[in-house]
Amino acid sequence: MNHDGHDHPSDHAHGPGDSRGALAIAAGANTVLLVVQVIGALAFGSLALLADSVHQASDVVSLILAVGIALLVARPSSNRYTFGFRRADALGGVLHAILLLAGAVLVILEAAERWNGEHEIDGVGVVVIAVAGLLVNGFSAKWLHGAHGHSLNVEGAVLHLVADALGSLAVLAGGVVVLITDEPRVDAVASFVVVALILWSAVTLARASLHVLMDGVPKGFDPAELRDSMLTDPMVVDAHHLHVRALDGATVSLTAHVQVDTEELHEAQVVVGRLTTMLAERGVAHVTLQAECHPCDGDDC
Repeated sequence: MNHDGHDHPSDHAHGPGDSRGALAIAAGANTVLLVVQVIGALAFGSLALLADSVHQASDVVSLILAVGIALLVARPSSNRYTFGFRRADALGGVLHAILLLAGAVLVILEAAERWNGEHEIDGVGVVVIAVAGLLVNGFSAKWLHGAHGHSLNVEGAVLHLVADALGSLAVLAGGVVVLITDEPRVDAVASFVVVALILWSAVTLARASLHVLMDGVPKGFDPAELRDSMLTDPMVVDAHHLHVRALDGATVSLTAHVQVDTEELHEAQVVVGRLTTMLAERGVAHVTLQAECHPCDGDDC
């Protein structure tokens, strides 16, 4: 006797529908900031500010992509895509990371070229725009993370904003030093700091996205511990073929075969229901259990 138990109560509990408006507003604010930064970098001659503009551009692209991804993930499953489009979250994260790495390479090349060159820098203008960038990115990151920072898609956007806020802080520090010392190479040093932040963002985002795409076990979940919890049920003899993954970086899915001490279909359903409720209380939103009344005799059991 086999019985499949399915639980889908949270398929849309962490969906992107409520985050689309917030992402769109953040994208608009950061687009305005990008225009101001580019104009300021060209007017004030600051490479660090231009480097931060590259990162800011990646933020804008990231936020626009995040809105598109949220729209895609929100689409219901179909006959062709029966699991829906949740994995678009992770694919978008990989794309964001590639864009960040490309921007970092461009900034490194420009910084190396300017290291021994002479160029004028308007320290006051750099400081003013850096403060604006720090405020816009800092508040945007805090708002998105506090209200909507649960999906990998939104977390990727927040990560971009946090790194760019830190980049603005580095530009601000460089501008202040330029005002005090009138040393233009400080600007190049600040740009290298921004590059380090860009690389950190890219690597962190790429690792998280690839972990989801490779069906890695979500952080904070231990398959052995979940199996032991299932075995505490007096009607459960064994649990095997247990797999845990994140569908979109936030929605945790578990599948398993469960040997139950009964041959009655209704009683097996009751056991599966108890296990599903227990797993949901531990943060597993999507549970699929196959009840079996005989021991597993396969080679991989």
